[in-house]
Amino acid sequence: MTLLLCCIKAEGKKSNFTIIHSSNGGTRGHHVFAVCFCPLISNMKQTNPCWRDHFNNPMSTRGGLLLASLLLCCLAGTCHGVVSFSSLQRTLLVTASPTQGQVLKGGEDNITVTWVLNQTYSESEGTDSAYNTVKVKLCFAPISQVDRAWRKTEDNLNKDKTCQFIIVTRPYNPSNRTVQSFVWTVERDVPTATYFVRAYAFNSQGEEVGYGQSTDDKKTTNLFNVEAISGRHASLDIAAACFSAFSVVSLFGFFVLEKRKAKMAEKK
Repeated sequence: MTLLLCCIKAEGKKSNFTIIHSSNGGTRGHHVFAVCFCPLISNMKQTNPCWRDHFNNPMSTRGGLLLASLLLCCLAGTCHGVVSFSSLQRTLLVTASPTQGQVLKGGEDNITVTWVLNQTYSESEGTDSAYNTVKVKLCFAPISQVDRAWRKTEDNLNKDKTCQFIIVTRPYNPSNRTVQSFVWTVERDVPTATYFVRAYAFNSQGEEVGYGQSTDDKKTTNLFNVEAISGRHASLDIAAACFSAFSVVSLFGFFVLEKRKAKMAEKK
């Protein structure tokens, strides 16, 4: 078997690859398995072969196929463009009902969110022609991300952990640009933190193509708090207090009783 790996050409931000598998005649049934791909290489005018490796014995066939499979797995992520938050336009106007600093209780209070295409962009034909769905999310404010890597903001939206809770997903109709709204009850598993609301517009390929949020660009205005459910009821706290008081009284009574017994023993 012969494994051939070569660079071909770069088009835009995506990598193109071709898989060729052929069999040549011969007593040994020599096979050629070629994987041609093209990573994005800046400042390069000509493409050159990346590398070649030949396996000329039957035992190397498995190794070659395995190596090619692993290579294709590694390249799978580069075949799709990476969407960065900084590349998106703020084409949606988003509002959330909570006021600045308001405290909402998980499992009890509601949030009313609205979204609509920004009038500035609605005047431009085709701005939302690629919009397929709108996904509204609950997002951590910067103050609740400090020293919490699992909530970290990344420009690469595939790695971004700012918005972890989906409020609603709705199809987008470019011919209907009226204000959309949804009432959401804060879920019980939402942790105690400070939040804002953000909406992403997605195209038919599931890529973010626009956004809007209920706060400013620095994420300092219209922030609200969520108070998570502790999992305890008031009755449990009362019962715990009663048992604690009873244990203290019992301990004091036991101490007094032991002292009396000691005095009676001394008199005898």
